[in-house]
Amino acid sequence: MKKQGQGLTCPNEEKSSMKTLILVLCVLFILIVVSECYYDSEEYLYPRFCDTTNITFAQSVKPILQDHCYFCHSNSTFSNGGGIRLEDYADVKTKADDGSLLGSITHTTGFSAMPMGTGKLEDCKITFIQTWIGAGSPDN
Repeated sequence: MKKQGQGLTCPNEEKSSMKTLILVLCVLFILIVVSECYYDSEEYLYPRFCDTTNITFAQSVKPILQDHCYFCHSNSTFSNGGGIRLEDYADVKTKADDGSLLGSITHTTGFSAMPMGTGKLEDCKITFIQTWIGAGSPDN
């Protein structure tokens, strides 16, 4: 029979190494579970819905124009934007009625792609403007 330290282990040492192994496996399991939850963000799991039930000029369309168009097409900068103004309702209504507003933001052939120098607006923003135009471009 071998003495301790010559290949034999005590029962307490076996329990200790078993506890260590279980602890390591538990930590690995937790790390795997946590890393799998990385994409469980609210935006990833629940993409925003493009709600078009209450589209108005003042609350839906004008903020889009302010964020993406006023740099060149406001009353004070319209000379930089080819003389096109989009700050006042009447100016926007004219462009909506002649089809140039929608043609430009959807990058339709035959229209100047807007906003200039960038990609198209987000689909939801285009949908807001399409919905507003489809409702007759009301001043609401």
